[in-house]
Amino acid sequence: MSYSTGSLRAGITALKQERYLEAINLLESFCYCCSIQESAPRRLSERNGSRMDPSECTLAQVALVMAYQRSGDLERSTALCQELLEQGGSSEADLWAQEWAAQALPTLRQAAEHYMPPEELMTRLPTVQQLEECQALCSSRDPALHLLKSANF
Repeated sequence: MSYSTGSLRAGITALKQERYLEAINLLESFCYCCSIQESAPRRLSERNGSRMDPSECTLAQVALVMAYQRSGDLERSTALCQELLEQGGSSEADLWAQEWAAQALPTLRQAAEHYMPPEELMTRLPTVQQLEECQALCSSRDPALHLLKSANF
């Protein structure tokens, strides 16, 4: 397992254990690595053996939306959720994340505009369990989605 994949797993674990600031640091680090990969020449990252699965990058963004929201940072949570919705990728993971974001964004916007107790907000946001129909679209061999499915947020 590469450092970056370990960072993703550790970030999801921290999120599950309600260590939100730690989760944010780990997930932001992973997302940064993803953005570097996207901008680097493909040959260079393949030569180093450090290519990350794009579905893991998508997963990290979904988990980061959750971590921001749960830490009380609705502005960043809403902004990243909007980005997920607009990314327009065509992989199964991208489509799943876009569906998740489409369900989460209205609630995040409402909570940002009008005070909503954190407990109420958490019950109104789509969780992994509520998105089983989206998960069915994803490949059963996709390791990133298995991580998210096992997260039980």
